[in-house]
Amino acid sequence: MEWQEIGGNWLLIPSQPIGIIHFLGGAFVATAPHITYRWLLEKLATQGYLIIATPFINTLDHKTIALSVLNKFENVLYRLGQNTGLDVKYLPIYGIGHSMGCKLHLLICSLFDVERAGNILISFNNYPLQKAIPFMDQIIPSISDNLKNNWKIDPNLQFEFTPSPSQTNDIVAKNYLTRRNLLVKFSNDNIDQTLTLQPIF
Repeated sequence: MEWQEIGGNWLLIPSQPIGIIHFLGGAFVATAPHITYRWLLEKLATQGYLIIATPFINTLDHKTIALSVLNKFENVLYRLGQNTGLDVKYLPIYGIGHSMGCKLHLLICSLFDVERAGNILISFNNYPLQKAIPFMDQIIPSISDNLKNNWKIDPNLQFEFTPSPSQTNDIVAKNYLTRRNLLVKFSNDNIDQTLTLQPIF
């Protein structure tokens, strides 16, 4: 099995897939999931799962990113059905996300009309911007001061993810319907918030 790039996604296609995994990585390594998560994804492919790893570039607008990766995923599913002869429409779809990828899967399953057989959420992270990104608490004041002083930007301007962490929790609590979820937490990850998801589910 060789990696293929189709429609902005990286794919591993077994000869007779038993299911589909849509993979979304963490904020800083999500641009090349076929490299940064290679070992994990190739192991899953050898078990018969069709892997669709969708790269993304992190911005503050996580809702827009969620919609973008969902569109890329659904477009590649359509192309697979049309061009390869694979009958993918009856295969179960599982989302796997790491860190920010978890948040994106939660938003996808809460805001858009999708069906998932289940989600695997590894090292969920929903911190505010200044805590989620190392050294951001030192960078933001400098950027903010520069914008306000040199560009006459509103002095009350705030830098934060959209939706914010609290908004994300509310969206998931009210709208998330995927029933089968596996939460994975590593003991040595100091920005892991996986345990905060248990009350939401």
